[in-house]
Amino acid sequence: MKVIHEKMPHYISVMDIIVGKANGRDFGINAQELVTGRTCIIAQSGAGKSWTIAVLCEQLCRYHIGFCLIDTEGEYFSLKDRFDLTWIGADDECDYDIERVEGLKEIIRDSINTGIPVIYDVSEVEMTEKVSRLADILYDLATEERKPYLMIVEEADKFIPQSRDSIKKIEEISRRGRKRGLGLMVATQRPAIVTKNVLSQCNNQIIGKLSIENDLKAVDLFFGSKREVEELSSLNPGDFYIMGGLTREKTRMRFGKRETKHRGLTPILAPRSPDPVQNYVDEAPEAPEPAELQDTPESPVETAQDAPNNQETQPGKGGAAKKKPVVTPVSSERKEKKEEKEKKPKPHTRVRRKKTPSPLEERALPLRIERDEALNIAGGRKKKVLIFGKNERLVSAALVYWPLCLFHVRYISGKIRKITQDTSFIIDATQGRCADISDGLRFRACFSDYIGLSEDAIRVLNSFSISGETAAEIEAQTRLSPEVVEDAISELSTKKLITASQMAGEREVWVPLVRHGMPRLGTGMVRLPAALESLDGGTVLERMVHEQDIRTILKVTQPTAEIIACQLFSCPVYEVKIASPAGERTVYIDGFMGKNVLVAR
Repeated sequence: MKVIHEKMPHYISVMDIIVGKANGRDFGINAQELVTGRTCIIAQSGAGKSWTIAVLCEQLCRYHIGFCLIDTEGEYFSLKDRFDLTWIGADDECDYDIERVEGLKEIIRDSINTGIPVIYDVSEVEMTEKVSRLADILYDLATEERKPYLMIVEEADKFIPQSRDSIKKIEEISRRGRKRGLGLMVATQRPAIVTKNVLSQCNNQIIGKLSIENDLKAVDLFFGSKREVEELSSLNPGDFYIMGGLTREKTRMRFGKRETKHRGLTPILAPRSPDPVQNYVDEAPEAPEPAELQDTPESPVETAQDAPNNQETQPGKGGAAKKKPVVTPVSSERKEKKEEKEKKPKPHTRVRRKKTPSPLEERALPLRIERDEALNIAGGRKKKVLIFGKNERLVSAALVYWPLCLFHVRYISGKIRKITQDTSFIIDATQGRCADISDGLRFRACFSDYIGLSEDAIRVLNSFSISGETAAEIEAQTRLSPEVVEDAISELSTKKLITASQMAGEREVWVPLVRHGMPRLGTGMVRLPAALESLDGGTVLERMVHEQDIRTILKVTQPTAEIIACQLFSCPVYEVKIASPAGERTVYIDGFMGKNVLVAR
């Protein structure tokens, strides 16, 4: 799509600016309508709302189209890395201090006339007061200048809620700003609590994924049918419906890449290694000193330098204890040295059990089963004599902590009457299996076959029938392009999750090798059977499955699902290894319930 624009930066001709892709082609929106109209951007957290705003701002910056963005989180200042703009905020690198800025009206006037955008960063100040003042200035300048200019309000529910606290000047801009050339773009993840006085004025809509029932009801005025509204819950993050004067017809599209760094991403915990393990020993009680050895001005002097060994020891198994060195304060300097010495940690003699802490300092179910009892359970006897199989010998028995994740998920269910459901489940963080801890640790197939796959590969694998599919049939079911399906088949084949079994004409038929299909979300809620405690020795197994892995799978297979919480914890398990002429086998005993760890086949 060809982009045309005027030489004068503050005027906009009838043109489209490219912002992303739709149906594999460049997608443009009407710049005149974007800048002078009323637009709402609505999507739940994590659906790409901030990314969308940044892409739009980058395009406006490229064509020198003026706007003022109210930044509530301090995440848009990275636009300054690439474009010429004015940053007003509380940061040391800001162009103007928002608390002391003089001539704010002239700064905004200059932005209107030159097309140099303004980032109004209120993330570290009292927001409502500052935004109210800015709205007054913008409305007055729009009346005076009569030039196209756009006001962008992030987190609009903070400034124009459905209550008397709404900033009235923003409401007035939504009603009367257009004839003055002042456009308004409001963005929110909770449309249900934004005043309808503004939303009803938005004749342009950019709407992404929504799952909460009240928010879906709040946007139904923009859609022609209830079915269209329900489609919002199945959108992928980054996908939006664009409607109104921005485009000729309602279009589902995906916004393009950003040129500047996204400062609004959720911080990711980098991989870390625990500190080296140290052996701690308990300190023995110190025996009182005889009266003749206590520090007094009259007592004999034995300094630290004179002492043959400057460590306090206790009688050992092999000999008598050494005499404890005594330091007598004969001067203030020596007294200070003595006091400093006494503050240092004293050496110990009795070694505690070695402990390997979790890298994430997670908590665990309490260890209730002793090692001897676990060995008896592993040997099939509940008495003190261990009896294993014929010619079997105990090799080792170690305490390990099995990492688990308790997920709380919210989703929309029902074919006719849509309702919001909550459910929770536990995932084995080593392989992605479903876990049950209600009657001993048990595992069953769940997400394990899908862990580590790309979204397209998950979508393709989930579409297979037992009899298999050709590539063309997969394309028809998934609506993916031939290139994407080919890549997904290659990925699944490499991981031995599908195989080519026969030929249909000249086409290969691909058959799934997964043993279990994707489980469906239920309504059951899981609660931990005991309060979590600190790890009691042992080693934490490596966590191979993370929240993002499950989020990716749910995004494809359960589009309406959102992970509300993810609680990391561990279960104590005894790893008992038993050797025989036939080889070595491993038995796992749940250290919390005292039962064999079972894996359903």
